[in-house]
Amino acid sequence: MPLPSRAGRVRPLPFLAALALACALAAGAPVRAQSFLGTGPAERLTVPPTGDALRPQARPPAGQPPAGGPPGAGAPARPPAAETDAARRPSVQATIAPARRLPAGTRGFRLSGEEDGLQYPVYLTEGQARGTARLRVSYLSAISVAPEVSELSGLVNGTKVGWTRIQAPGAVKVVEFAIPDGVLKGGYNAVTLTASQRHRVDCSIDATYELWTQIDPSRSGLVVAPAPDLELKSLAALEPDESGALPVGVLLNERPNLPRLERMIGAVQALALVGRLARPAVTFGGPLTGRNGVNLVVGTATEIRGTEGVDDLGPITGPRLALLPPRGNRVPTLVVSGQGPDDVRAAIAQLAALGDPGGSTAGTTLAPLVRGYEVHGGERLDLERLGVATREFNGRLLRTRFELRFPADFVPADYGKVMLHLAGGYAAGLDSSAQIVVDINGRNAASVPLPYTRGEVFDDQAIPLPLSLWRPGLNRVEISAQLPNASDKVCDTLSPAARQPRFLFLDRTRLEIPALARAVRSPDLAAVKAGAVPFVAPGPRPRLVLPTTDRDTADAAATLAARLAIAAKRVIDFELVSDAGGTEGRASLVVAPARALNPVTIQSVGLDPEEIRRVWGGRAETVATPGPFGAEGVLTLDRLRRDLPMRCALPPAAVPVSVAAPAAPPKPDPATQPPPTAAANAPSGALATEAEILARWDQALSGSAFVPTVLREGWSGLANRALKLRDDVSGLVEKPAGPSVSLDPRASLIIAEGSSGHALSDSTVLVTAPNPSMLKASVSCLVDPVVWTRLVGRAAFLDASDGTLTTVEPDHVALIETRAWSLPNFRLVSAAWLSLNPASYVGMTLFMALCLGLATTGLVRQLGRRND
Repeated sequence: MPLPSRAGRVRPLPFLAALALACALAAGAPVRAQSFLGTGPAERLTVPPTGDALRPQARPPAGQPPAGGPPGAGAPARPPAAETDAARRPSVQATIAPARRLPAGTRGFRLSGEEDGLQYPVYLTEGQARGTARLRVSYLSAISVAPEVSELSGLVNGTKVGWTRIQAPGAVKVVEFAIPDGVLKGGYNAVTLTASQRHRVDCSIDATYELWTQIDPSRSGLVVAPAPDLELKSLAALEPDESGALPVGVLLNERPNLPRLERMIGAVQALALVGRLARPAVTFGGPLTGRNGVNLVVGTATEIRGTEGVDDLGPITGPRLALLPPRGNRVPTLVVSGQGPDDVRAAIAQLAALGDPGGSTAGTTLAPLVRGYEVHGGERLDLERLGVATREFNGRLLRTRFELRFPADFVPADYGKVMLHLAGGYAAGLDSSAQIVVDINGRNAASVPLPYTRGEVFDDQAIPLPLSLWRPGLNRVEISAQLPNASDKVCDTLSPAARQPRFLFLDRTRLEIPALARAVRSPDLAAVKAGAVPFVAPGPRPRLVLPTTDRDTADAAATLAARLAIAAKRVIDFELVSDAGGTEGRASLVVAPARALNPVTIQSVGLDPEEIRRVWGGRAETVATPGPFGAEGVLTLDRLRRDLPMRCALPPAAVPVSVAAPAAPPKPDPATQPPPTAAANAPSGALATEAEILARWDQALSGSAFVPTVLREGWSGLANRALKLRDDVSGLVEKPAGPSVSLDPRASLIIAEGSSGHALSDSTVLVTAPNPSMLKASVSCLVDPVVWTRLVGRAAFLDASDGTLTTVEPDHVALIETRAWSLPNFRLVSAAWLSLNPASYVGMTLFMALCLGLATTGLVRQLGRRND
């Protein structure tokens, strides 16, 4: 395995080659090398962490020395001539220290395009920061990446610790960079991975989309010792698993009743808040082992009596928080207890208030930006505050990305514009097609040409971005500069001209955000994922409905509750119930497999119970078995190339998916059918004579039928608009019931929102799947930051095998006030409503014009002198 030198460049160690040769000479039988996926020619040495080897090494047969023994002992000195090169290469595996893996983020683990970067805040204790540390990067690259001009660099707290050529198209490559003393700090540290990539043979703009480097999250991270000084205030130092999620094992010594389960879910939410988790993974049952995650013990002193390690705490006379160190192979255990239920709730509140925001300057700046920079309206932001830096670019497509978090009660509509004021410049000699394109959430918002062949330096290039493209919660903004020139046709990436800058981007580029309309669109899952709006509104306690309390359903409910608490930035005081009945007037979160649901609950969110039964009938008995699937994730070369989230993986269906055919329409009664006409029985060629056909064509070509046709089409269009206007006006008085949402047959999970009134407390959010095991596996995929941030609309269908999310927009939405009435906000909300209902706007305009005309006519009649 290549290791870093003092200068930061990666260099191979010669003793590994000698070790490989010694193993080859010592082997008495052909040994096949191991690649990333198993046996086969290994393109390079890949060293997995301890306990995470891809395959265990086979023991040598009797009479042969182990690998690394003296050559010639019990084996021929030279292998047979018939052996292939792959067979002569031995399997070389080393034991190295495991890495403190990187946390999951909204950008995932892919570096794409000609220049890109990923940033991760990593929390370390003081003891970990003082020890020897290395940055390990495991990656896979596209075959189109040219290694001679492509580099992968690692930075820690702004200090570059090393770089390497990007060359891993066929197998995962692992490199390590030594981190100098004093770079790491106790608290949050900023780990940055940057890639500069160029295409092997194609210099067009389209070819830049073929460039990518995929980080393997299971093996990448900081190589540091386990935290020897882990405390309650440093719970953020708990280590995530191979997918970037933090496993939380809630220990059970008996089947909990609903009140205790309610307190357990509350403690899970508090732990997610103090650890600033973006991706919790909760399981109820036995203790977790290994290095990743934390065990959680929740209950009164009586309920947790007998749990290992609890007796060491002594008498529990009030709210009690304690962190027990690892025992044996177990992870640390967090105890949340008290004398009675009220004391346990007080301990949960204390846990949610813990946390240490310290760390390096770069780390403390990055930690809040991971969830997007929060805006509230009426602000002016320099992109430097969003983590965007000034840079010169010599490629063909520059992509600058940043993320903004809008309020959960923001109303997206065309009542204002965000102004982007670009500062930078472009070089001379660009093609006439050069332009700047701005995308918001994957949709094109604006484009500005770069017209001058002599180049230009600009300080305030104003670009309006409509508010209708923004969404509550996280918004991804991408500013792309397309910079083709004549030299791209030659495509000499090693020439001096290829290194000349083409574009300058300045960090003083700024955004001006107008005042925002503040009200909640209902139904809209964007408000749910952005701030858990229905469940944190003032009023009665929200309800968490679990019709079945099996472990898989409880795992899914606790994971979902923790993710909602992260969005709300507080513990949500759910009341746990087993029946959805009697929840009127309370916001409800229903989590259950489809078979356990009441059809009325399904209909309340706009779904058809019969269609769900028909489509999911063949998958109801499918079991998402533990192991490399479902909640535990799966990693293969193919999934890395496709950039699929690790926890979005389902096993092959145990029962083939069969969708029942819809009911056939009833056959018409022959007695009620009209007798066939002669024209119907005649052949198609006998419908009209040749003279009649020619006459019709002459009439059409002569234009005599043009005017009647135009009048008829115009009248039909006017009538259709009038009917739509009538429907919109009637919808103001009585909200029409929307049609049922059609179910995607590939969906493994449905999340939908419905409302029975005009208050947030009337909202119901349903999360369901074919069975409990698939519910747990699909929720684990849903809470992945990359998937979670895409939730919008009235319903969403998730295919947890690859993370595909299909959303359905509502036909009608209601705007519900979330704050005290004020004239400025009322004006903005009214403008937003009118922009969302253009037909109503036109109708109101016409009505006002008619009133003005009538008033003017009445006034004019009373003025002047009448001539008789």
